[in-house]
Amino acid sequence: MRKPQRWRNIALGFFLSGWVAALAAFLLPGPGAADWIRACLFIYGSSAILFGGGTALFRHFDARAQEALARGEDVIARWRVDAAAWHEFVVRDREWGQGRDALSNELSLPDRVPEDGIEVIVGKNAVQIDQSIHRLTSGMPEVTSATLHDLHPAVIELQLYYPGGGHGASGVPRAPTRSALRFPVGTGAWKQAGIVVAHYGGDSSRKADFFHGKGDGTDPEDLSRCYRCGYETFKLMSHCPECGRRMQSMRWSRRYGWILLAMGIIITAVMSVVLLAIGPALLGAGGGGLRFSGSAGEARLALAILGAVELFGITAICYGLWQIATGRRSKWVIYFATGLALVLGLVAAWL
Repeated sequence: MRKPQRWRNIALGFFLSGWVAALAAFLLPGPGAADWIRACLFIYGSSAILFGGGTALFRHFDARAQEALARGEDVIARWRVDAAAWHEFVVRDREWGQGRDALSNELSLPDRVPEDGIEVIVGKNAVQIDQSIHRLTSGMPEVTSATLHDLHPAVIELQLYYPGGGHGASGVPRAPTRSALRFPVGTGAWKQAGIVVAHYGGDSSRKADFFHGKGDGTDPEDLSRCYRCGYETFKLMSHCPECGRRMQSMRWSRRYGWILLAMGIIITAVMSVVLLAIGPALLGAGGGGLRFSGSAGEARLALAILGAVELFGITAICYGLWQIATGRRSKWVIYFATGLALVLGLVAAWL
């Protein structure tokens, strides 16, 4: 992203204009003849608030990262690429991008190269090439590999992974995407480039945050394991490099365990209250003025469904406690819970 401050200000303008348009849609005088104007103002206003506000927020994060690098915060390397070397890199990168399996380069190439070259500043969580800023915080995007190519000039390639999720404007789920950030290394900066690759490749200790620890093997909670092929690593890595299966660290297994425990307690408590309230009526004993007018078979089916939901909640509690205690997942428990949920869904659809 080039000039994030400028785009942040533009997005803020759209955001504020959206509020003005949305308010005008309700405050505009005039009866029915102006309904189409109100509708247009409201559609524009709501869209500008949503997209302008979101864009302004992300560009603000980019601007903060750029300002932090300018102050020298968390900078791990800095060099300058002369104009001739930069032109060579641009030509090679275009040829590189035409390869069949090549990832597109996210670098925003400048239109003109100053006579004194292009400055590259690499921080622990962001990279700035000229005025193009790229935030590389934990998780989004995830740096899956870092490579130093011995070319002329040398080139650093960071492969990036975006997990996707959610739905686009058309309602189609967003699939995971991959891209790259490639930039040249200045003359005499080979050692610094090695430090950059070690940092983003996970070979050096990193600053612990909410997503992951240092990743240097000193904290067992950083251990991530692939449950398909058994690959293990202490590095921040969401997908297995061997088979592509999603990985999960012990830290996140425990966190998901707490979520499962809370969900299981809620489901079990609710179903217990329901069973105590209507169970006697389904069994034919009555109670509380409740009477079941269906057949005995229907009563047994209803009890079976309620009992299965109760069993699902108890399973979530037990599995959550097991994950909290061990920091691991069990695919067999996942298969059982998935099968139970599938059976409940089929029965509900049949009824």
